[in-house]
Amino acid sequence: MKTLLLLPLVVAPLAARPADPAQQVLDHAKARVAAIAKARAAWIEAGNPSQAFRPELGKDLAQAAARLAREKRPPVRRALLVTRLLFRKLARELPSAGELADVRREVPATDPAWTVDLGLLGAAEGWDPQAFGPYVAQARAAHPDGALRRHLLFSHFTDMIDTSTEQDWRPSYAMLLKDFPDSPEAAKARARLDSESLTAVGAPAPAFDLPSLDDPDQRLTPATFKGGYVLVDFWASWCPDCVREMPGMHRAWARFKEKGLAILSLSLDRKAEHIAKYRAVGETPMPWRHAFLEGGWKNPVCAAWGVMSIPKPVLVGPDGRIVASGADLRGEALERTLAKFLEPR
Repeated sequence: MKTLLLLPLVVAPLAARPADPAQQVLDHAKARVAAIAKARAAWIEAGNPSQAFRPELGKDLAQAAARLAREKRPPVRRALLVTRLLFRKLARELPSAGELADVRREVPATDPAWTVDLGLLGAAEGWDPQAFGPYVAQARAAHPDGALRRHLLFSHFTDMIDTSTEQDWRPSYAMLLKDFPDSPEAAKARARLDSESLTAVGAPAPAFDLPSLDDPDQRLTPATFKGGYVLVDFWASWCPDCVREMPGMHRAWARFKEKGLAILSLSLDRKAEHIAKYRAVGETPMPWRHAFLEGGWKNPVCAAWGVMSIPKPVLVGPDGRIVASGADLRGEALERTLAKFLEPR
């Protein structure tokens, strides 16, 4: 019988796949995002207010600019242009008009580079709504990445339900449920729509019983304001949209405080002292009543009032029923709405 000699099989290693330079740019950006998130968490854990955190990204921005000056390959340029915007967002800096124009000119709305950060397209629209509105709408409708599309549709729905009419938010809501019916975003959108019914016009104001922030011995309840109009405003000093509403809130207070308007600001700040720091700024004294919602989003008052995003303003009438909410109490609409009730012709 012959003996079969088994020799070890030697396989030559496969040639390493060349690294994708565009993906390398995006991977570096994702690593920076993760590092900054870790640093921010440590900052907050140390007791600092979240809005005061400012990461140092000057080196990242300088490197991106230097590479763009010499880079000719379109995929790499697209990755660099998008990540430069991401670093501006993380640094809380406004991109230049030229940077935004470069992105619109060279990067399609459906480019894979936008997946580096799901909120980046929304930020770009916030920086330049007129130019980026149609651009982001194209990404909402046709971006090949499902996670990004779901995010864009849900974000547009929540933005519009807060600030616009049903004809503005309904298309995104319908598309989200049609294309991604079993997604977490679709579930949250349904829950958000259900929550709005808790503060619908004509509904009784939900209950609350909170100590006044300025006088802890005083309890604030709906009965405190019965007989007059009270604007109940859920907010936080860390919330950029809330802060943008403050000049209008102060103008409304000056105009209507002697005509029967009260304001109650209910804060979702992490600590009550953050409210005091914000109010200490000369332009934002917020000289009306305040209460602090211990536990933030988990406070039962948020559930009772259907608070799933802020700012959430609700106007309660003298009989304790809601007379206006949402977009009718935001921006320039605030004074117009209050005038209907407090300056009747």
